[in-house]
Amino acid sequence: MPFAQQLGRYQLLDRIAFGGMAEIFRAKTFDTEGRAHLVAVKRVLNHLTVDEDFLRMLVDEAKITATLSHENIARVYEFAVDHSSAGDEYFIAMEYVDGKDVRTLLDRHRAQQKPIAPEHVAWIGMEVAHALHAAHTQKDGAGRPLHIVHRDVSPSNVLLSYRGEVKLCDFGIAKATTTRVQTKTGVIKGKVKYMSPEQAMGRKLDHRSDLFSLGTVMYEMLTLAAPFAAATEVELIFAVRDARKRDAREIEPTVPEELNEILNKLMSRSRSARYQSGAELAGSLRQFLDRYRHGYRRSHFGRFMRTTFEADIERELRLLEEYVIEGADPSKVGQNLIADALGDNAPYTGFTAATGGGTAAGTGHFPRVEHRPPADLHAEQTRILTRNQPVPEGETGPVLPERAPLSELSTQILDRNMAPARPVLHELQTQIKPLPDLHVQPTQILSLPRERPEPRERPEPRERPEPRKPLSELQTKIIVRDEELRPPSDEDTQAPTLIKLEKLDAEATGPGPATGTTTERSAERPRRDTVPGMDERVIVDEEATRAGGGGDEAGDGGRGRGGRGFDVGEESTTGSSIPLSDEDLEPGTGH
Repeated sequence: MPFAQQLGRYQLLDRIAFGGMAEIFRAKTFDTEGRAHLVAVKRVLNHLTVDEDFLRMLVDEAKITATLSHENIARVYEFAVDHSSAGDEYFIAMEYVDGKDVRTLLDRHRAQQKPIAPEHVAWIGMEVAHALHAAHTQKDGAGRPLHIVHRDVSPSNVLLSYRGEVKLCDFGIAKATTTRVQTKTGVIKGKVKYMSPEQAMGRKLDHRSDLFSLGTVMYEMLTLAAPFAAATEVELIFAVRDARKRDAREIEPTVPEELNEILNKLMSRSRSARYQSGAELAGSLRQFLDRYRHGYRRSHFGRFMRTTFEADIERELRLLEEYVIEGADPSKVGQNLIADALGDNAPYTGFTAATGGGTAAGTGHFPRVEHRPPADLHAEQTRILTRNQPVPEGETGPVLPERAPLSELSTQILDRNMAPARPVLHELQTQIKPLPDLHVQPTQILSLPRERPEPRERPEPRERPEPRKPLSELQTKIIVRDEELRPPSDEDTQAPTLIKLEKLDAEATGPGPATGTTTERSAERPRRDTVPGMDERVIVDEEATRAGGGGDEAGDGGRGRGGRGFDVGEESTTGSSIPLSDEDLEPGTGH
């Protein structure tokens, strides 16, 4: 189990960053109430503490940052030296931003080969622009501008919290009018890859140089490539001086055109062609966000950070719980070198390395909150809190002043210039009228209830007709309307006997000789149904006709010798029926 190391008022935990000038630790300190807070402690490397000019530069950085109070600038608590037996150790205690820097975010997206989304880049650039504008317009106690120039706006100095906050830090090489260590002409300070052209040429800088550097950071986030690259550092300096870069949309076509135009203006070689202030740049980025991702706010960026570094958050929380703080000496507070700039009531004066019962981060300006086990609500006594009830003896709690009831308070009119024409309701006195005795009052029937009509009987639902059968299951019925029958065709499927009647004798009136009835045999005869309008039909006996051989041999009006003929209404043995027309019947037959 790891143990924390005391340095001044702070207990150093794990190291979160390491650079050429200092190493940064996550540390814990306690306030006067025993609550724990997380801070970032930047401990200067020992081999640099012998350089007096370097130490003065660090003191200037701490004083400059101590005068800045903005939500997008990491706060500095103190710059102190701890005198120990091993030697003097210089360190800066500053606000801890619970998250990552832009460099770590770039490394994560390079591993995924996926550029950062334009809305996130625009949000980061807008927040850093606000921080730069606050630093560029900072004034001293007398109201004189300090003309602060950061000169090192780079991915490692832009901090991103898991709650969506963006903070600018590390004013280690910042240039201000109060700086005692002046930069010599031609001496270049800063990271060359993120410099402005005038900074690479060693010229005098103003606030517009920081805006150019911010543009290089945004360029790299959008394309995952640095705007200026060369084989050697000397060639890189010349590339930065000429501001030669590829268009961002050539490298990454998904970059929005509007954001690309903002980037090109921000990285113009001429200072007069750039944005002239951080506020102007922030306004342009806000307009882009409103059009590109309407309603984008800090919560959206915080959700993106927590999703991207979800595994890191869990690991960091477990690591904090493993550290043990023992044997802290509250008297070892060190010497604050910027106490005059911070004032007497600075927050660091209430910090101590001794544990006060808290083990997690506290509240205030710090990202983490101390977590205490909740009390058992079922075991607690229920108390009814009223405004005028005093606190029982033996219990502590705030005693609220007794207030008069609202009915006794007078109404105050805020707008005294407007005289009302008549008294308003608030100025009238409230009069309580006694209510009459309801038992003495006569009963009045205001209206008789109407009789409710009986509900109508609902008609029985009609039976639905049976569904029709498909055509393939129906029988075919052919109705003959023509006077003459058509000859048979090959399409017919049945071949009944066809008898053509030219003239029909009146059998019903009496016997007589046949009148030339002709019977013909057809090879094919289609089936015919009874013609509508016919009351009777002639039924032909096929066998009797064949046996008789004709009307002359029968001699009895169509009756054969060996068989009988047919009468009206009789059916033939074949079951075939022949319809008759009106012309087939002779007058006087009674049909």
